[in-house]
Amino acid sequence: METKITERDKKLLYVLGFIVIAFIFGWLIIRPMIVTINKTDESILAAENLKHQNEFKVNGASSARTLLERFRTDLDDSMVEYYEPMDSSEIDKMITSYVLKKGLYAKDLIISMPYQPVEELPYTYSEAAAKAERLQSMSDETDYFDSLDDSVSTDSAVGMLFEYSQSPMEAYTGAQESVPSTFSAGVYCAEITIVVTGDPDTEQALLDEVMYMPSVRLTGFAWDDLAPVAVTDTEGMTEIVESEDKQLTVMLNLYMYDKDSAGLVHAADGD
Repeated sequence: METKITERDKKLLYVLGFIVIAFIFGWLIIRPMIVTINKTDESILAAENLKHQNEFKVNGASSARTLLERFRTDLDDSMVEYYEPMDSSEIDKMITSYVLKKGLYAKDLIISMPYQPVEELPYTYSEAAAKAERLQSMSDETDYFDSLDDSVSTDSAVGMLFEYSQSPMEAYTGAQESVPSTFSAGVYCAEITIVVTGDPDTEQALLDEVMYMPSVRLTGFAWDDLAPVAVTDTEGMTEIVESEDKQLTVMLNLYMYDKDSAGLVHAADGD
């Protein structure tokens, strides 16, 4: 039995063959090219976003240098009335000379030298302490998002552009009045106890003067009467003499600013 292929059947076979060839051509050649182009577009977008992030970091590094210079200048200006670093013998000489110039006698002097910067914290129930707690909470949240940023890979950078609503300089300026601690300011505190004797009015004047020194903080004081003194004259007569002078014990903190250690993390803090 013969099967005749008509002209219409031939045309259908030609069309079917063309479709099959086109499908094979598209699947084996065109499709891989499209996949490759899409991957290339994604890589280009990721590279552009990574470039933007790197440019931001470069600009941030420049801003950080400017900010560091500003920090150093502001810190030096704010500490201009503090003493430069001194050892115990220099502090002894300075305080003894100061007391003697006031017409008083330095009976005893105890100096406790610092080993690391002082950390002055606000009173627990003060507004300053509440503000410091809020700042710490914000800092912890920022550290969390920074850790997320560090985990971002190049491939996952597609479509990720970070927006910042505040520049580093603005953040620094806003934080100047909200510093919760002095630990990183390079300020060292020597604790001093000095016992002086002399005229009570002169001693009171010394207290009044010390109280308003920006580099000294009066932490306590105590008055004591001097013991009567037995005086023997040339004839052997002994007389008990009451002194009008007073003994004054003064406890104070003397602050010194070491600009070379300002802003540094000290090993002793981690011990």
